Order: sequence, then structure tokens, then C-alpha cells
Amino acid sequence: MRGFFGQLAALACVIGLPYVSPAQAQSPQVQDEARKADFDTRMADIRRRQSAVPYSDQAARIALLTERAKLIAGYHGEASVAHADALQLLAFEYYSEKRWAEDAALRARALEIRRKVEGDRSSDTLYAVRALAHSLAEDHRRAEATKILADVLQAWQGGATLSDAAERTVPRGRTVEGKALGMAAATHAKLALDNGDAASALASSRIAAASSLAYRRGFGVGVLDEQMVELAERDPSTHTGEETFAEWSRLYADVLWEADQAGPSAKGDALLVLQDIMAGRTSRALARSAATRAAAASGAAGLAADRDAKAAELGALFARSEGMKTGSEADRALWQDIGTANTALEAIDARLTAATPGYFELIKPAMLNEASAKALLGADEAFLMIVPTPRGTHSLIVTHEGIDWHRSAMTEAELAGHVRRLLWDVGADIDVTPEEDERWSAEGEGDFPFDRGTAFHLYEELIAPVSKALAGKRHLFTSATGSISSLPLGILVTEKPEGVDGDPATLRATPWFADKVAIVQLPSLQSLQLLRAVADRDAPDRGNNMIGFGDPLLEGNAATRGVEGRTRMARGGNAPLASNIWRTSSGETQLADPAALRRLARLPGTAKELKAMETLVGSEKTKLFLAGEATETKLKGADLASASVLFLATHGLVAGEVGDIGEPGLVFTPPVVASPADDGLLTASEVASLRIGAEWVILSACNTAAGDGRAGAPSLSGLARAFFFAGSESLLASHWPVRDDVAAILTVRLFEILQGDPGLSRAEALQQVEREIRDDTRDDPYLKSWSHPSAWAPFSLIGDVGR
Repeated sequence: MRGFFGQLAALACVIGLPYVSPAQAQSPQVQDEARKADFDTRMADIRRRQSAVPYSDQAARIALLTERAKLIAGYHGEASVAHADALQLLAFEYYSEKRWAEDAALRARALEIRRKVEGDRSSDTLYAVRALAHSLAEDHRRAEATKILADVLQAWQGGATLSDAAERTVPRGRTVEGKALGMAAATHAKLALDNGDAASALASSRIAAASSLAYRRGFGVGVLDEQMVELAERDPSTHTGEETFAEWSRLYADVLWEADQAGPSAKGDALLVLQDIMAGRTSRALARSAATRAAAASGAAGLAADRDAKAAELGALFARSEGMKTGSEADRALWQDIGTANTALEAIDARLTAATPGYFELIKPAMLNEASAKALLGADEAFLMIVPTPRGTHSLIVTHEGIDWHRSAMTEAELAGHVRRLLWDVGADIDVTPEEDERWSAEGEGDFPFDRGTAFHLYEELIAPVSKALAGKRHLFTSATGSISSLPLGILVTEKPEGVDGDPATLRATPWFADKVAIVQLPSLQSLQLLRAVADRDAPDRGNNMIGFGDPLLEGNAATRGVEGRTRMARGGNAPLASNIWRTSSGETQLADPAALRRLARLPGTAKELKAMETLVGSEKTKLFLAGEATETKLKGADLASASVLFLATHGLVAGEVGDIGEPGLVFTPPVVASPADDGLLTASEVASLRIGAEWVILSACNTAAGDGRAGAPSLSGLARAFFFAGSESLLASHWPVRDDVAAILTVRLFEILQGDPGLSRAEALQQVEREIRDDTRDDPYLKSWSHPSAWAPFSLIGDVGR
């Protein structure tokens, strides 16, 4: 019996059913003890008979729930909330069988009761109307669904702008009303939009997006707050039932474009809502890093470290509480410990606030409005955001002068297909079908073609409509979500291609976007503000001193990184399957399997790459850990705080390769026996716990820059985010395996250019070295021409321009 009601409670959020326990159902209107006793007895009898009903006997369940609803109506009244609850519980039986008409009839009666008793501003009413609308839509009564949602939402007066709605309309913080309102408003907006009525969807989609803003705004900076935000992003069902908050913001962006793109506040709203979509873990990583540097600059680094340690302790205590029996002695003792730790954390926070004013504003930065965004950027800078949705792809560019915004008709699914094609061309680690591989291998003329037609199509759809804003700009910051985040935008082509795609001379003469402006990748607009808030422009130059790790001792056949000609070899050598990489230790710690890691291919080219950098920096300023020395233990014991360059050249195992279990990581020489301190895989969480002071972190491994390509996913990989958590100032990360024949030249030449011309920014130096690599003809006759983007464009600079 307990299990039956427990299952119903678990389903409540998804189906719009507020579960009410038998105790809660007791009405204060009870006047007669005998009547109450009779009611309790009959309810108990119904529960007893329910517990005996087989799951397969739905007719019996419906009969019992009908009897229960009548009993509750007779006791509490036809117009009582308890009766509405009973009707919704009965409706679920029809819902589960997709008997939409019967389900909707019951839900309509329940909603009528709730509106009369609780009003349209009740969370119960909002959940109920959303559930009813779902059933009506499934019953092909979409017009009725849209109307009933609109009727209820009239009680919520949306602001004229997104900021107004977030401040005045949506309840702050973790309120049930905020979530319920967002769910109902988003449902209405989708129905209206699908019906071609974007104008009707405008107000409701604004409310839904405002709910997302209000949710994040309502949290503080405490450990539990951070955990709740993380949980909402990892598991949307915890908070919204079905989708992430970013989905509500993507919906508003689409409605805003289709209904009001010329409106006076449309561009400002678009700027805010696209920022909200990108407000994820990477931005918080940069925020943490910025706050840590600010604390160090004010002499409060010790306090910041104390806070991190106490926050970790508190987080571990909260995690233990989830499996603790409520009310037990152990539970009470645990919550006493939580209270003590929380008091200690508050004391540290007070001291930290006094020592470093603005510390917590850095940890939790506000989104930038148009005026703030324009002021952040220099006269020669622009910031481009790209956000794909099911209805198209948004491109919004901000400059010192203003905002330009466009939405292409290219949907996220279409965009993902084009991105996969180009990533295959350059040798990135993507899964393709045998049919795709065969077809793409046969396309294009010449021995080593690149699909410039697709590269131009993407430029034409995503960048050309806002490209006028780039006139006179030296630097372009880019941030994207979804599949396009996996592609360095420099390999797009700015004019319709002519000539043969596989001819080196033609490739060199191609107008690449990389030549138009120096490109820098960032997770969000806020990230640039954070980096600049704590940048010490007057800090003395520490010079170059480098720590490098590479060529881990592995047993697979030596592999050459990158692609050659039309050959698309399996990247990663003899890579073990994701399911074979991870195993669990005797405790709960998940460890990599050293034996599985050892089967990876040896990467001798990485040693050559590191030794070339050693020659440039100087052996007296360089410490290399190669082969058997390239271990996690050595890395964790190295002085990473004082090195100006940290260079890691090895295998990178990214999210798509390690599956849902485990984490992305970098491969080091596997130990004989795995331990939490050293299992041969430096995971993202382990990186985040390091203390890195490097001006440059170079990740010369496959796909360490890009996100995982999911809709709304962070624009940088978990590895890149982790290095920002650890304190890195800027990253040079690769989107695909760096070709061995180019790697040693590319990175060394980058630093030579910076040393030779201090007036150049890091982004401009990367732009120059890419051009030099592309113009080098040495391997043209050997099907390995450096004119191909696989050779010159694997790296992205992530951070500020660094000039």
C-alpha cells in the first residue's frame, strides 16, 4: 500500500498531480467524530482493496479510485481541494492508458475546483492547467488547450521586457510557484507557436524565460545553493519535470524573433536570454577562478582556500544526509555537524567579504544588459553568440556600437549534420556510419579535399547576416551551444568557393574566416567580464618557464596523430571501449582500469612536440615528464602554481568516449595498481582541485576544447572548464588530434611570434601562425598538405586576448 502511494507521489510533478497524503486530506470542517471515524474506516478499506489489486487490472483500480473520489466529495464537499486531488489521481489511470478524453474531463473538473478555491496564482492551479492542456492537446483539441492556459496565465501580468518579467512577475528563488508558472507558460507558448501564432506566444514565453532567470537569481552562493543549481542542470526532472531551464530561454528567443524582432526591447531581451542559455558550469568555473584570483590579490588567498575546504566538507555532509534515515540518532547527529560546519562557513564568508569586497559578486555575476555589454568591449572588439534551436539558429553580435541579431532557418538538427561533416573532414573524434564514411570519402576532387561548400554554407547562414558589425574589428570573442561549439569558426569560408577542394593552391587562396578577424573562444559573455575584472595589467612579466607532460608509457602500437589524404583512421589507436575503461574500487570511488588504458596507442609525436618547446623556452626553465615519468603522481606533486606554461600532450578521453559513467580526462602512464591518487587518468574533477598559476595551459590532445554537442550543452568540454576552476588564465585547446607533422612547429612558432612582437595579442599570434602553417608547401606532394584545415586549425584560444 505504501509502495502504491509512493509511486503516485513520484509521478506527481510530471503529470501535474499534487500528491496529498491521507493525513493531509483530513478537513478542519469535520464536525462529527462518528462521521470522521466512518470516513477513515471506509478510506482504509479502499486502501486495503487497492493493495490487493494486480497492476494489470486497471478496471478494478479505476473503480476503486472512483469510489474513493465519491467518498472524499461526500465528506469534504464537491468543491473541495481534496476532491480535486482525488479527481486528478483518478485521471492518471486514464492518462497512463492514453485515454485522453476521459483524462481531460476529470482534469477539467479538478481545475475548475482549484481556480475557485485556490485562484489562478496558485502553484496547484498552474500544475493542474498544464496537465489538462497536455491531455487536450493529445486529444487533438489544441485550441481548447491554448485557451485554458491563456485564461489562467492572465492572472500573471508579464512585464514589457524580460527583465521586468523576472523582477515583477515571477516569484523569486526556489518557489514552487516559479517552477509551476514557467511550466504552464512554456506549454502555452509552444502550443501557440506550433499553431503559427507567435504574437500570442510572446507574453507567455517571456514569463517562462523569466522563470529561468528568477530561479538562478534566487539562489545564494552557499554549498547547497550551488548543488541545487548543478542538480537542475544535470537532471531537469528534479525541477521542471521534463526540460532544462535553458529550453524555456531558447523558446523565448524563437518567439521573440518570430513575433517581435523589430520591437524596441527585442535586441536587449535577446541579449539577456542568450546569456541565460549559456549560463552553465563553465561560466561558474571562470567565476570561481576570478574570485580566487581577487582574493589572492587582496591577500586573502588563505581565507578563500579555507572556504573551499569548508564548503567541500559541508557538501560531503549534505551528500551523506541523502541516505540517512530521517529522525534517527545518526540523522540528528549528522545535522548537528551540518549546522556546525555551516556556522563556520558563514564566519569565513564574513571575513572574506571584509578582506575582498566583491568576492561573492564575482562568484555569482549578474547577466550583462546592452549598456554593460557595450561598455565591456573595446572599439576593436566584438562578441558573437550562436545558439541553435529546433526552429533555427540565433546569431547575436555585440560591439561597442550596439547589437546585431539574426536567426537562420537552419535548425539545430541540420546544423549538427553540417558540423559532423566538417569535423570528419579534419579528423575529429566523431562517430560516423559506414555509409557516411564511404560517401564522404568519395566526395571532392583531389587527394586531400576539404568540404568548402559546407563551410561556406555555415558562414552564409550564421555569420554573414551580422558580419557588418565586424568592420574594423581586430578581435572576435565567440560563444556557442550545441554542435557548433565543437567547431572552430575559423575554418568557415567567407565567399562562395571556386576551384578544386583538394588542390593545395586553391585551399591557400580560399577566403577563410580565420583571416578576417582574430578569434577567441569563451563560454559566455559574463566570462569576459570576469576575466577582466581580476586581470592585473600591471603585473610584472614572469617570463617563460614550462612544465610539460607527454608520451605516456602505453603498450599499443605507436600512432601518428591526425589525418593524411582521404584516410580517416580510427583516432586514439587501440582505444578500449568506454565500458572497459572504468571500474569501481573496493569503496565507492570510481577508478580507471590501468590495464585498459595501457592498451591505448603510444604517442611518440607528443615527446617531439614538448622537446621542441623546451628548445625554445630553454632547458634550464623547462621540466619535462615523459614516458615512465609522465604520471598523475608527478603532476600532482609538481609546482604548477609558479609555472607560466603548463603543456599536456597525450590522449584526451572526452565525454562521448567514456559514456555516461566516469568523467572526461587526460591519459598518463598507468600505474601497476590503481588508487584514488593515481589510476592513470587525470579526470576533470581532479584537474579542478589543482592549483594552477599558468598564463598558458596547452592541451594538445583530441577534442579538449569542444562541448559534447548536445542541445543547450556547455560550449566547452568538461576538461576545459576544469582548468578554469583550477585557476588557468587562458587555454590553448584542440578540437581534434593535432597532426604530428605540424604540432611541434605550430606551438613553438606561436611563442616565437609573441616574443618577437609584444604588440600582438595571443589571438593575433595564433591567427598569424595558422596562416604560416597553411602557406607552408613542404608536404604538398605527399597527400599531407598543410593547406588543409586539419593541419592549421586544430587549436582554439580560450580566455581573453592577452595583449
